[in-house]
Amino acid sequence: MTTIKQIFELFGPDYQNRYGDKMPNVHQKIIAAIVNCRTGHYGLTIYQCSACGKYHHIHRCCGNRHCPNCQYQKSRQWLYRQLNRRLCGQHFLITFTVPEQLRTFIRSHQRIGYAAMFAASSQTLKKLAADEKYIGGDLPGFLGVLHTWGRQ
Repeated sequence: MTTIKQIFELFGPDYQNRYGDKMPNVHQKIIAAIVNCRTGHYGLTIYQCSACGKYHHIHRCCGNRHCPNCQYQKSRQWLYRQLNRRLCGQHFLITFTVPEQLRTFIRSHQRIGYAAMFAASSQTLKKLAADEKYIGGDLPGFLGVLHTWGRQ
């Protein structure tokens, strides 16, 4: 299985050379944090087993909120809390994908691009929910989540 860390290690340098001047600084910091996570870059913790006295060396993690290694347990806990809060009834996943022609603009103008995307997607869902042909309700419930990692 390929991990985000492996993808960043393999393709990150070329990607940053190509788009580094157009990338938000925070994205560059996230890539660096994930690549350096649990490598010794953030230090080392040494534990001694109380039973046998053997020392165990563990590389510290980056702690970045985008890092799958660091946030795995927190994301699982969040998921279980959300599953316990869900309402009875059918649930659907609807994905809105930004057209390829707009991706460069949105990468450089994220605040404007994401706001427009969420506005358009919520208006679309409200319109479809109100239409008798589709759902025929006047109070749709939906949650918008931004996924910035693509499938490629």
